[in-house]
Amino acid sequence: MKRLTLLVPAVVLLAFTACQRFDELEGLDSAQYDAEYALPLLNTSLSIKDALEKFEDLSTIIIDPDGVIHFTYSGDVITQSSDTIFKKINETLSGVPIPITSKRMALQLEFPDGISFDRLLIKKGILRWTFQHKHPDPVQFQMTLPQVSKDGQPLTLTGSLPGYSGSGTAPTYLLGVLNPTALDGYEVVPDPVTDSVYVEYELLRSNGQPDTATFVGITFDSLRFSYMEGYLGIQEHKGGRDTILIDFFDNWVRGDIYFEDPTVVFNIENSFGIPTESRVKVFEVFTVQGDILPLESQYVTDGIAFPYPSIDEVGVIKRENFVFNKQNSNIDVILGAGPLAIDYDVDAITNPDSNTNIRGFITDSSYYKVRVEVDLPLYGRSFDFVGRDTFNIEFNNYENVRNAEFKLVTVNGLPLDVAVQGYFLDESGTVLDSLFESRQRVIESAAVNSNGVSISPTEDVTFIDYPDARFDRIRTSKRIAIVAAFSTINEGQQSVKILADQAVQVKLGVILGVRN
Repeated sequence: MKRLTLLVPAVVLLAFTACQRFDELEGLDSAQYDAEYALPLLNTSLSIKDALEKFEDLSTIIIDPDGVIHFTYSGDVITQSSDTIFKKINETLSGVPIPITSKRMALQLEFPDGISFDRLLIKKGILRWTFQHKHPDPVQFQMTLPQVSKDGQPLTLTGSLPGYSGSGTAPTYLLGVLNPTALDGYEVVPDPVTDSVYVEYELLRSNGQPDTATFVGITFDSLRFSYMEGYLGIQEHKGGRDTILIDFFDNWVRGDIYFEDPTVVFNIENSFGIPTESRVKVFEVFTVQGDILPLESQYVTDGIAFPYPSIDEVGVIKRENFVFNKQNSNIDVILGAGPLAIDYDVDAITNPDSNTNIRGFITDSSYYKVRVEVDLPLYGRSFDFVGRDTFNIEFNNYENVRNAEFKLVTVNGLPLDVAVQGYFLDESGTVLDSLFESRQRVIESAAVNSNGVSISPTEDVTFIDYPDARFDRIRTSKRIAIVAAFSTINEGQQSVKILADQAVQVKLGVILGVRN
């Protein structure tokens, strides 16, 4: 991450670019002699927390109770509501005419995906119905759905028709089609013995004699449900492929870094009352080295079981955080290899074991959501981890300055050695000169204890000499490219913790030679 990997050299760079304070020379008398002026340019202290607050990036910065900084990156994996399941049922049942061929008949309700229900609450919907007869005398008709009730009363429909003359179209009841019956608030509970929903009708001729109809038909339409209980089938829900970008290594050049305890967390929320399990189809890390490394874990192979509420917990949202760590996966290896992005495709499947004895539920507000979160705590080790960034500078206004000697004093509370080299660039990007003769360490790591926490700061003093010829070479510089190499203490052999309150103090002074 640019904001982290170049944090310390950015502080050092403040020192170098502070030569913009050469403007203070404008107040000097234009004396006709050579002179040297000693000026303090910078005295500041910058903590990691202060620096991070000035930048925006793709991550969220968290400081844990121990003061360790964490960079977290997140994205949604799966978001699913009950609308999908209810929509399938509605599409299966709605608009399909059902002929009633006997006075008591079980409805052949074809539910998708092997769904069978014990209880179903209708939120919205209508029932269209009709009958026809060919009896010479008027008839009274009554149709009942005993398993469909509201406030304890079964759904009952009644109508009457005149007698049939014996020719032409037989009398047909159309009011049930033109003025359908609203099903809002009705409850459907199948017969406990046969597990069926029945339709029963009775036709009485004018003399009270029971008889049969020539035709009876019903049609359910525009159904919406508020609750379903039973075996809700095997449903596979596509999560969709997505990518999490990790900008920690944006300015990486070379070198190794190892995170001691990185994690990938699946944050699960679920109010579906049915067994559900993840199916990780793809989870790969793209690295700065050009490698593609897959996440390996038994939980990738077997899936992650979602927590779910029981039937007596309708409306409860179950939450769980499943953590991939270095104990149950290779996450430390793949995230320690310089991750640039994580490519993932995670689906979910309900009732993965096809156990019809498990009776679950969904409501019209049921949902489950899985969010993936990558956590990179700044606790680890690095060796010669090199980052690069470029900053604007301007020297053209300093015509009277013929040479300079900078004195840089750093007091480092960070557990990092930092070696720096800079390159002065002209407008076209051509290198005019380097900051040092060769890359050199300008900041020595603070001393740390066995837990990798800084216990005492370290002071470094660095002189940077710019005689006439060198200063003339960089006078037209427009940018400076800073290349910084980081190593944790003992040449990267010990893991350390980067804490929010750790700081680097920088003091910069300069002796300026002013020409006559």
